[in-house]
Amino acid sequence: MTCLPPALHRIFAMCLVLPLLLVSTGCNGLWLPQLSDLPLTMQITPVKLGVYAIAGEARLPQDTQITVAAIRYLEVDDVSEGATLFNPTPTYSILAYQSAKVTKGKWQTQLDLWQVAKDGKYRESWQLEQSRLGLSFQPSEKVMFLATLTPIDDLSALEQQLARQGMRLTSGTVRSTPEGQRYAQMNRSLAIALPTGTTTPPTSTDEVNFGWGDRYLIPQEPQNPYDLQFPGDRQTNAPPIPDEFLR
Repeated sequence: MTCLPPALHRIFAMCLVLPLLLVSTGCNGLWLPQLSDLPLTMQITPVKLGVYAIAGEARLPQDTQITVAAIRYLEVDDVSEGATLFNPTPTYSILAYQSAKVTKGKWQTQLDLWQVAKDGKYRESWQLEQSRLGLSFQPSEKVMFLATLTPIDDLSALEQQLARQGMRLTSGTVRSTPEGQRYAQMNRSLAIALPTGTTTPPTSTDEVNFGWGDRYLIPQEPQNPYDLQFPGDRQTNAPPIPDEFLR
């Protein structure tokens, strides 16, 4: 057996121990905690004609904001005038949307899918615009309700917070926009017939944006009743007081 100097012996010992440390460290780095899928539910309950209550359970942080929307997919009728100007793929109309906040693991809101036309008939939003566009749409029989976690920029931070609690968003709920922004969304479809019936027609002030008018127009400020013009000459011949020099 060849005897090695003590210095070389220590170097060889380190060479033997180092790979073991690397293997051990590598194994620890690959270990990931087991995370449970975060339960997300959504129930849709009719309240009255055209109005639906949407509620759900989500073990999310307090006051997490959820945006709920109802949309109906539409197909442009090929025989309608101007249909060739539109993309042949189906489009959709947002019937209503509201925000809700998670409170003690639950959230709820209410959506009114119907609007009132000038003649008093109940209509969905796309029906009110159909004649103005000169198009004919074929609506889907179902309305899709979407619940989206907003804002989408905080999704990564939310995932880290959930991971510390041993939870994760279900893979089927996490999606990406064409720009690469990630968001979480769940959806439910429900067969809902088109509006029927009539009611009192809206007044002229209610016809535009539910009485708000054209919101992009800046209202005129009222005229100031006081004359704030600074006088050109002193209004007194008294000598200035010391406080006037400090202003």
